[in-house]
Amino acid sequence: MFEIIILLRADLEVDEIGEYYESLSNGLGTKFFNEYQEYVETLHTFPFFEEKYNTVRTLPLKKFPYTIHFTVDEVNKIVTVYAVTSNYQNPNTTRIKL
Repeated sequence: MFEIIILLRADLEVDEIGEYYESLSNGLGTKFFNEYQEYVETLHTFPFFEEKYNTVRTLPLKKFPYTIHFTVDEVNKIVTVYAVTSNYQNPNTTRIKL
C-alpha cells in the first residue's frame, strides 16, 4: 500500500472543478468528486501509470476530461498528487512545478 499525499494546489483544483460541475447540474459535482476519489484510491495499490514528464505520472479520469498528475516514491511508498488539470488545456503552456 502506498501513502497518498495530496498537495493543497490539487485539493483546491478538485474543489473548483466540483463547484463548476455542480453549477452546471445539481449532483454533477458530486459525480466528479466520486470519480476522482475512486481514482485516488486506485493509487494506494497501483500507482504505476504512464510517466509523462520526467518523474511525473498521469492518470486521466474516464467520465470527466481531467487528468491527475502525481509522482511515486517507490522506496518510501508515497504517491504525491500535484495537480488535476483539464485535458482541454494546451500542454505547451501548462507546466507543473515540483
